[in-house]
Amino acid sequence: MTVRFISRAAIALVATLGLAHALAGPSGSDAKPATDAKPATDAKPAVTADAKAPVASHFSHTEHQGRLDTTACETCHSVDPKGAVAPPAALGHAPCLAAGCHATYFISTGDKTKAKAPATYAKATAFCLGCHDSKAGEPPVPWQQPTAGAVMRSFQAEREYHVEMNHDEHTKRIDCRTCHVVDDKSLALVADTPGHGQCVTCHNPQKFPDFTMAKCGYCHDKPARATYFPPSRTYNDVRSCDGEGYVALIAKNGGKFVPCFKHERKEHRTHETGKPVECGECHAMVAKGEWNGHKYQSIKDLHVSPIIDNSADLQHKACGRAGCHQADVDDSKGKSRCTLCHGDKSRSIFQ
Repeated sequence: MTVRFISRAAIALVATLGLAHALAGPSGSDAKPATDAKPATDAKPAVTADAKAPVASHFSHTEHQGRLDTTACETCHSVDPKGAVAPPAALGHAPCLAAGCHATYFISTGDKTKAKAPATYAKATAFCLGCHDSKAGEPPVPWQQPTAGAVMRSFQAEREYHVEMNHDEHTKRIDCRTCHVVDDKSLALVADTPGHGQCVTCHNPQKFPDFTMAKCGYCHDKPARATYFPPSRTYNDVRSCDGEGYVALIAKNGGKFVPCFKHERKEHRTHETGKPVECGECHAMVAKGEWNGHKYQSIKDLHVSPIIDNSADLQHKACGRAGCHQADVDDSKGKSRCTLCHGDKSRSIFQ
């Protein structure tokens, strides 16, 4: 295996170029330079008994408070000329090297360190794996271009922040499917959408100069998603097969199957004309912004309030459009098949 290293000369060059001043947060007399001989004590990579299989140590904004201004998002997150947010990887290792905090880790992932100081190697590898995906628990090869999805995986989940926005206002300005992107082949929602790629189509310097993607705090805020959003919506006996609520429902039902609705069907995603089915066509309450005393303005409102409701028979009409499920939802002949979507067992579970 080839020895992997970053020379101390390269590290010195980073400081010489002024990246420490530009990226390390507040400047001036408050700046606290650190030598590369002492990694930041707040970074505590988890180390297993087996040095060959370290556990990834993910970045924590909370643990870095006091060492840099974690409220200054531009320290690590940059925005390109078109307004799109780039992950910290776009700045290379500069943010981590700027203050000299983690320099030791960058030079401790080679074969020599692995053989002579396995504990040090394990810590350094755990640090690398916090951002880079890799096979067999080995650190990534620094001079090779990472494969798609192999960088910054620690930031692909909101560990410390949740995302909030005025969802209702956005439904008035743009079609649902513009943000909720559906894959043409699998008919499933494209991973990580809605995301920055959809937001930047409007929130860029040209269209909304006062609300660009550089305003991270406008959407991202503490606490973490799991704390901010409730675990399940209020009682509803129709669940999406791919929804979080359905997973919880199956668990409450002892792992036994409960009927659910599957979005991933051509008939559920596309009209006969080929035009995309918009979310609000079935989820009428989301399109209206308010329904039976429930508000649907923020993302949290959507998590708290039911998004399926047959008041005024609108839901059944949506299912029976074009004759698709007309017979299934029509009780007049006694041949309806309610259990296609309605989980009878879910009633006893949630009541």
